[in-house]
Amino acid sequence: MEHFPIVLALLRASVRDKSAAVIQHAERLREALHKVGAEDEALAIAQVLSSAKQSNSGTLVPSRVVKSRAISSGEVITANTQPPVDKETSTPLAEIFLGNRLSELAPPILSDRLERAVHHLMGQWIGADELQAAGLKLPRTALFFGAPGTGKTRLALWAAEKLGIPVVLARLDGLTSSYLGTTARNIRALFDFANRYKCLLLLDEFDGIAKLRDDPQELGEVKRVVNAVLQAIDARAPLGLTIAITNHEGLLDPAVWRRFDARIEVGMPDAAARLKIVERYTEGFPVKPGAIKVLAWLSEGYSGSEIETMCDFIKRHMTLFAEEKPSVIEAVQLFIDLSATSHSSPARESLAREDFHWISQVLSYQDIKIVQADIAEAIDATQSKVSRLLKSTERV
Repeated sequence: MEHFPIVLALLRASVRDKSAAVIQHAERLREALHKVGAEDEALAIAQVLSSAKQSNSGTLVPSRVVKSRAISSGEVITANTQPPVDKETSTPLAEIFLGNRLSELAPPILSDRLERAVHHLMGQWIGADELQAAGLKLPRTALFFGAPGTGKTRLALWAAEKLGIPVVLARLDGLTSSYLGTTARNIRALFDFANRYKCLLLLDEFDGIAKLRDDPQELGEVKRVVNAVLQAIDARAPLGLTIAITNHEGLLDPAVWRRFDARIEVGMPDAAARLKIVERYTEGFPVKPGAIKVLAWLSEGYSGSEIETMCDFIKRHMTLFAEEKPSVIEAVQLFIDLSATSHSSPARESLAREDFHWISQVLSYQDIKIVQADIAEAIDATQSKVSRLLKSTERV
């Protein structure tokens, strides 16, 4: 359909008001397109309707959902497609994620600023046809970097699911071999496979292979491997999307940085994101809104993965000791005792003291408005008791 992007743009603007009539007519159009075999257009409308339903739920959704034919080319990957293997060990060089597996993953929760950046990048990928028609360069390579556990891999997998293409995921430290020349051969095999199929190539643990070429500790073989990676990325650019992920961006060769059209730092979640993460991972358990706020305060400096671990511990504790009705703070104090860390925080240290001096810290927290009623929900007590505890700590 020549003018379908215009129709879709009108639909996107209309569904924002959640009009039942508009949504009903959109469903009729989707069904009509499906009946005549216009599957891509029907899917695009279905994604618009799905995005409209999710837009108020705190879930990251792309503002445009036209599936572009320009983002990737090649054969279609099926459930029977086998990944490339190391010829010496027969070990798979990559893992394939098809659409059904990608759709099972929960979407990432990002800070507002990071979400805007991701939306902009996704908009360029989704609008690839328009960019190509205008003679503009399409960004086909991206580097996601940041501390471990911040959701970089989840973000890349989510992007592929929204683009409607499978993922070929390779952990690059797994491509290395002690045999001379084998590592470069594995890299060629990986990229040859990805270039053959329509997919997003995801290079995890990228620093494991794309290290500084002037590192005095590395041998000539490693430098040749880095050159092979650079050449492979350049050769793949016209064929499909490539995302590289690293926890150690400082180890990357400067020439590697220049190969990426977009470079996005995925940092630790801010207060608003931590609230949403705690809400997600305590859903279905008796953790009240006030307690969720206190957990968001406590988890400042935590990665998304660390917050998930904390919430899992709280849920296990509440399940095993349900008859005793433990408070959230009691569970958190046990979690702190059983999860010592080298990067402590004032919040952890205060809670570990097993007194209530932490109450004044929570009430003075600037990023989230927390009141005595919220603390009462966290310690499973009345607000008047919280007030008495606060006064007792002030006298000490």
